[in-house]
Amino acid sequence: MLVSLKQAHFVQLKINHVNFYMKHNNKKGKFLAVLFADISGSSALYKTKGNLQAKAIISSLLNDIQKTTLQHKGKVIKTIGDEVMVCFDRGEACLEAATAIQKHFASNSSQHYLMVSIGISYGDVILEQGDLFGETVNDAAYLTKLAKGSQIIFSESLLEELSCEQKAKAREFDWVTLKGAKKTSPIFRLYWQEDDELHNETQFLSTDIVLEQINQQILTLKSDGNEILIDPNMTPFTIGRNSDSCQLIIDDASVSREHCQITYNRGKFVLIDHSTNGCYLKPTDGLEFYLRREEFPLMEDSCLSLGNPSYKLTHPLIYIQCNNKPN
Repeated sequence: MLVSLKQAHFVQLKINHVNFYMKHNNKKGKFLAVLFADISGSSALYKTKGNLQAKAIISSLLNDIQKTTLQHKGKVIKTIGDEVMVCFDRGEACLEAATAIQKHFASNSSQHYLMVSIGISYGDVILEQGDLFGETVNDAAYLTKLAKGSQIIFSESLLEELSCEQKAKAREFDWVTLKGAKKTSPIFRLYWQEDDELHNETQFLSTDIVLEQINQQILTLKSDGNEILIDPNMTPFTIGRNSDSCQLIIDDASVSREHCQITYNRGKFVLIDHSTNGCYLKPTDGLEFYLRREEFPLMEDSCLSLGNPSYKLTHPLIYIQCNNKPN
């Protein structure tokens, strides 16, 4: 196909215009704080409350997150299952909204036993058909997966956008390789709870202090007249029939050889089921629920039965008490 010089010149002008437009927009790219809020614990909620009631509770909480976003001048991008993606023009407003979301969940936790993990990053984004794309979005999504329930984890790029008061409540959390990056970079955690120890703007927790705080935590197991104290250094702690590999032996036909484990991860004890018949866990002020090949944080005193619900149990109950290590 032959193209005249006039047509070629016109095409070249269009290419130059597009290149100039892309260069101009990249240089002045849209910078936003992107936040993902992921509700955790819904599996147990569905088992204890039933499908309709659990779905209603989660839908209400998702709506609360979206309302909080709008109250802090943010924009809701989309919901994905139990997760919400929102954005803010200002990093300070984003962190204020994240704190408000966590406080709302904490004040209502006794009603639904759910927590929310929040990950945030700040930077250049691509806005296309009402959705956001780009490295900043990927980083925020990745940090949400690292965050545990009730935590707010954010990137170094967001730290630079915060007020002095917000920085005073931030602590270096870890060094990670973000998706697509070649080098590790620091990520931070916001300690949003009211705490007198967080008033010092320049103090960062050292490794020794963190380890000291971790070692003050302890779990007490009571079963059939026996009492076992577990601290983080004793995990993973295995419960089952196998006397060679288990620290607590339950000799019953409904119990697997290595039925379940108690591990310690990111500041809390976690029950992980590996069994054929599953575990039944009943918080002191809650309903008994079923776990099979799942994990659940041990945040409150509970009763644990292996293989069968407590009313059908053929072996002694295991009482789990969450408390601090005695001096």
